[in-house]
Amino acid sequence: MLAARRRSILKMIMGRRTIRLFREGEIPDDVLELIVEAGVRAPIYLQSYTVIQVRDRGKREELAKLCGVEAVEKAGAVLLVCSDLHRPKRLLDILGHPHILQVDKHPVEAIYSVFEAALMVENMILAAEALGLGSVILDCPLLEARRIAEMFNLPRGVTPLILLCIGERGEVPPLRPRLPLNMVFHRDEYVEPRDEELEGYLKTLEKHMESENYVRKYAGMDMRYTEYLKLKTELSEENKKISDSVAKFLKENLMKL
Repeated sequence: MLAARRRSILKMIMGRRTIRLFREGEIPDDVLELIVEAGVRAPIYLQSYTVIQVRDRGKREELAKLCGVEAVEKAGAVLLVCSDLHRPKRLLDILGHPHILQVDKHPVEAIYSVFEAALMVENMILAAEALGLGSVILDCPLLEARRIAEMFNLPRGVTPLILLCIGERGEVPPLRPRLPLNMVFHRDEYVEPRDEELEGYLKTLEKHMESENYVRKYAGMDMRYTEYLKLKTELSEENKKISDSVAKFLKENLMKL
C-alpha cells in the first residue's frame, strides 16, 4: 500500500502540466483554504510570504488586461503571491533586539523570502493537482510591481511576485520538454554543457512546440517558438525599461542585495 502511494505521488509530480485554459467556476472556500494550508507547510525560515486571493471582479479584469491572459478571468481562484519582509520585520521588532531587517541591505533574507514563496507555490500547485485541479503561474505582478502594489495596498517590504491561477482544467496539454538531467544534475562540481547539447535541446523544444502550435494557441502570434523566445528575452528598449522599473521598485522596497 505504501509503495503504491509513493508511486502515485511521483506519477502526479512527473505528469503535472501547466494549464492555461480553464472552465469557468469558483473553487469552494474550504478547498482553496486547504490548498493554501498545504502551501504553508513548505519548509520555512521566516515564513516571509503573503498570499492574497483576488475575488473582486474589477481587479480580476484589470489583472487580465495587465497580464494579457484569459486564465485570470476564467480560473476558479486567482492568488497573488508576494515576498513579505514587512511582517517578519514587525515580528522581530517585538523581540526588542537589533535585527537584520532594521537595515536597508539584507541579501540573505531577501533571497530566502523569494525562495520560501517559491516553495509555498510549489506545494499549492501539487495540492491542487492532488485535488484534480490545474494551475498556471504568471509573472506579470513582478513586471508591474508598482502598479500591483498600489492596487492591493501592499506595505513597504511586500513585493508582488506571481499570480497563481487555479481551476478546473479546460485543456489537456502534452508534457513539454525539459533540459536533460545531465545538464542540471551534476556531481561534485559544475559541468559546462557543450554547445551541441544546448543546440540539441533547442531543436527538441522547437519541434515539440511546433507540433503543439504553442505560440499561436497561447500568444496569438504566427512565429516559431525560438523566435518567440528571442522576442521575450531580447535586450530591447521596452525590456530595459521594465527591468529598470522593477529594479527601482525593489531598491525602494527592502529588497536591496
